[in-house]
This record gives sequence, C-alpha cells and structure tokens, in this order.
Amino acid sequence: MIRFAGPQDTAAVRRLWEVCFPDEGGFNDYFFAHHFDPTVTLLSCEGDALCAMVQMLPYRLETDGRKAEITYIYGACTDPAYRRQGHMARLLEHSFALDREAGRAASALIPAEKWLFDFYRPFGYQPFFHVARRELVRQGSGEAPRRLTTADVPQLMALYEAQTASCRIARDAAYWRGQLAMFDALGRGAYGWFTGESLTACAFCWADSAQEALGLTEAQGQGLLHALGRETLAVTTCGREHALGCIKWHEEGPHAPFGYMNLMFN
Repeated sequence: MIRFAGPQDTAAVRRLWEVCFPDEGGFNDYFFAHHFDPTVTLLSCEGDALCAMVQMLPYRLETDGRKAEITYIYGACTDPAYRRQGHMARLLEHSFALDREAGRAASALIPAEKWLFDFYRPFGYQPFFHVARRELVRQGSGEAPRRLTTADVPQLMALYEAQTASCRIARDAAYWRGQLAMFDALGRGAYGWFTGESLTACAFCWADSAQEALGLTEAQGQGLLHALGRETLAVTTCGREHALGCIKWHEEGPHAPFGYMNLMFN
C-alpha cells in the first residue's frame, strides 16, 4: 500500500530514517524538529510495517526568470528487510504520477553515492545539476569575512541570482532564513564579504567544508580559513566539473543543458 504519512506515522518514519541515515552530528534531530512534514512523506507499507519511504519536497526550478514547480525527492530509503522487493520503484513511479497530476515540470534528486546515478537512470533521471569543487590551503590571513544574519537575506538573494547558472533551484527569503538557522545551529555558520554595502561573496560552512561558496576570491578564501581556524577546507561552488543532482522531466523540451542546485539538506 502506498500512501502519504500522517502524524501517527512520525515515530515509524523516524525509526526507519535512523536505520538508513545514522547521524552523530545532530542533523536528524534538527530536520525532524524544524523541517519534517508528514504530508509530503510518501510511504510504502505492508500491513503495519513501513517498508520504504521518500520525501516529496516542493521546490521551484527557475530558468531565465521563468519558474516551474518541481518535486525534490529526498530521504529515499528502504528497510533492509524489504529491499529488492520493488518498494522504491513503486514509490518513485507513484510520485511521478502525482507530479503529472499536479502539473509539476520535473522530479529532481541528489544521489547520496556515485553508484546511485546508475540506480536512478532507469527511472528517467539524468545528471543535470553540476558544481565545482576545490581545496583551500592556508597561506596567509587574506580578506576577513563577517558572519551573515537574517538581515543579509536580500543581499544573499541578489548574489545567488548573479553567481549561479540561469537554470537553478529558486530560493526565497524563507529558504535563506532556514539555511542561516541550520548552519548556525549545526555548522560553523555563514560568512560574507562586502564591497561597501554590497555582498560580493558568501560561504556556508560546516566544520570541515564550505558546502556552498559563491563569488569567493583567493584572498577571501584565505580569510575564511583564518576565521575558521583551519589549514585546509573543501569548498563547493558553481561550475560544471562534477554532477551533483539528477532530473527527470515530466514535460517535453527544449530544456536547459544544465542547472545548479545545492544546500538541499544534502
């Protein structure tokens, strides 16, 4: 049986989540306290047993200023006792039918492991969202940043539009406030560099990485290392070197050749 979760399913969903996504850094507690929504959690059940589930998170894909509703498949997992029985395939196909019924343009996801790109390919997913990665190495003090707050959200929105691909996941003010809160609670926070009153670069940081850095110069990278007290730091930014996420289109093309997504609980 496939159905959406209700409040009564939260405990079972959390148990399966912990089996499939064990966590020691506090993310699971934070996600369930601030972001979990049973109404977008699609379950595959046998009797009272929860066999598999996916989150159908609503997002918008912006292409040259035009926005389309899409589904972001997140937290896809199957109980080890029920694997290789078709539960995930049925959940995905059901989610596609719901997407088409609602007029959504596409389904997107971020494979947790490289081999999962091939797992999702038969369902129609193709690599589409790309990033670049590099490592910063401490060489000097550089240009110091300051911590970003919710007062900087309008500047973050403008920087994101200026720095990312013309096809990208749309981010509104509520999205940015949520990211700032999460990185403050669980990570090292978000940092920004300004020219006058204008935000020219930012970095959202965990203990050992900048998950997203936009507009970062070499001097600003050195300043970030100094602010974090690190000798090296892995940084993810815009680019086309590495596939991060996949898309399955529900609508006929033409489509953009590539897009950008990140900071999606990944």
